[in-house]
Amino acid sequence: MNAMTVQHEASIFERLLIGDDSAQALLSVRFSAEDEDRMRGLMEKNNQGTLSAEELAEMEAYRQVGAFLAIAQAKARLRLKSANGNLTDAE
Repeated sequence: MNAMTVQHEASIFERLLIGDDSAQALLSVRFSAEDEDRMRGLMEKNNQGTLSAEELAEMEAYRQVGAFLAIAQAKARLRLKSANGNLTDAE
């Protein structure tokens, strides 16, 4: 999946879900501590060159979901900024 595909998916998601109320909720979405640990482990194995094909696919899935989430959250921030006149973030 390329960056343009992710951007199109984020735009579709925005139209479906990102209203003023749900935009704030979207900003609070985070990977769990377990997922963050798993991603770090996969990246370490990748840097060492010991990643299996299945682990590579899993790492790529994390990357794609992370990219999608980042785009959707950026759009949510813009939505809130335009709706409220300021930036409200759950960070």
